[in-house]
Amino acid sequence: MIYPTADDIKVFWDWGVYTPEIMREYVSLKVITKTEFEEITGLKFDKPAASADLGTTAS
Repeated sequence: MIYPTADDIKVFWDWGVYTPEIMREYVSLKVITKTEFEEITGLKFDKPAASADLGTTAS
């Protein structure tokens, strides 16, 4: 049996243990598929998490 399974990963995601980056790593390791990533997280696999520039100033 392979551990963790997609069901185990979903539990840890629901508990807030895993970040989207960790979840993407599970896809790259072929533990879960891109489809499972999207079903578990509700995020698009190919769309990176949004980042915001908080306006640092350069002198």
